[in-house]
Amino acid sequence: MLPKTSYVVDRTLHWLSSFSIVFLLFDMGSRIHNIDYRLKGAVQHKQDAIELHIIIAVFLLIILAARLIWYKFFLHADYRLSYENTKHKWLVRLIHTAMYLTLLLLMGSGIFMITNYEHPLNVLGLLQFSLENTNNASFANANKWHLLFESAIYFLIFTHIAGVIYKRR
Repeated sequence: MLPKTSYVVDRTLHWLSSFSIVFLLFDMGSRIHNIDYRLKGAVQHKQDAIELHIIIAVFLLIILAARLIWYKFFLHADYRLSYENTKHKWLVRLIHTAMYLTLLLLMGSGIFMITNYEHPLNVLGLLQFSLENTNNASFANANKWHLLFESAIYFLIFTHIAGVIYKRR
């Protein structure tokens, strides 16, 4: 594969994951709070918002896995990350690892939330969640962690962008 092509694929995966993360961060709150739930009813309104959130999160998981595989096995050496020194390498790896881990924790807490949600949920008619034995306390606890991880990802995104700006100065 041509070096430039491997770079274009890498950047495409990067920006697809970036847009997916931004969508996930802003869409759910917007749908729940800014769209009139009376149009479809409260339960269907939440179902639609959560279903789209889950679909984009699964897409993000696939993109993140593809990014890791692509970087490890297919990205041309000319386009791999370069580091100024060992401290810089350590910091970049720390931020990237924290971002990936936080995104996985967000997905895990999200799964725990939907398995304990107050209404049955269905995703594209293929997956069913919260059918019985849900626990409101477990949902509330998972929601608390989900929001904590959401705050962490905002911090990590800010740190990532600041690092890119600093490196390009």
